[in-house]
Amino acid sequence: MVVIGALIALGSAVAFLIVGALALFGGARATSSQVVPGFQPDRPGPVERGLALLSVWGPVLLIAALCLLAGIKIFQVAVRAFLG
Repeated sequence: MVVIGALIALGSAVAFLIVGALALFGGARATSSQVVPGFQPDRPGPVERGLALLSVWGPVLLIAALCLLAGIKIFQVAVRAFLG
């Protein structure tokens, strides 16, 4: 039972890491295809550009960091199940 639980935990850790990576990929794609081209016709100032980039990358980085932390913690639980 411990082995099955540890394998399920490892699978969920990998899933969290994949979700974090996909969030980073989606943020990069949104920035390059939507946000930056939108700057050209509008000609916003530097503060508005910074706020636009922060409004995209703030949540993306938060999601990626939380997914990374969750994946690491779940991996630690699975390793402790095997060792102890």
